[in-house]
Amino acid sequence: MKKKLKTAALSVFDEKGFHQASIRDIAARAGCSLPTLYYHYGSKEHLYEEAVCGTYRLISEQISDQIPEGLPLRDVWYFSVMQRRLLADDDRRVFRLAHKIMLGLDNAGAASEKLIAYERERRAGDRKRVMEEIADPIFARLLLRVTDQMLLSALLEDDGLDQEDIRRELDMLFDLAGQGGTGPG
Repeated sequence: MKKKLKTAALSVFDEKGFHQASIRDIAARAGCSLPTLYYHYGSKEHLYEEAVCGTYRLISEQISDQIPEGLPLRDVWYFSVMQRRLLADDDRRVFRLAHKIMLGLDNAGAASEKLIAYERERRAGDRKRVMEEIADPIFARLLLRVTDQMLLSALLEDDGLDQEDIRRELDMLFDLAGQGGTGPG
């Protein structure tokens, strides 16, 4: 029942946002009673935190754990983009909802704050690795912004690119940064 409730909640939160989604909507979508929903989750906030924020963290960590150690940075980004393209519909929905929080388009109080804190920490690790490998700090920031857009496009499936296009774009970016990560020039 918890899985059914989470799936229903993701759908309702995606359609209506946190504040417009009601517990009644979610229970109806899951085909269960309000007491059943409250028994499993206690509140809309707790359901949101587990269904969206907790699942986002879990999927993000699974993707990171699948990246082989010692992989060149350009291959890490390629792997990350491709993994997001392969996400199942519910996982894609989780990422979309998480991005709404990070962009300030939705707010679920403490759950949103926890997700933002997690993402800041994760991004700091990405930033550190890029800054270590790309000598020019401006180019390193630019690379992070472009790859962020690639990750978002992969989630939205709106880039119209195939695997070879993505690989070529990443190779071009890293080649501009300098072979071996030494920076442009």
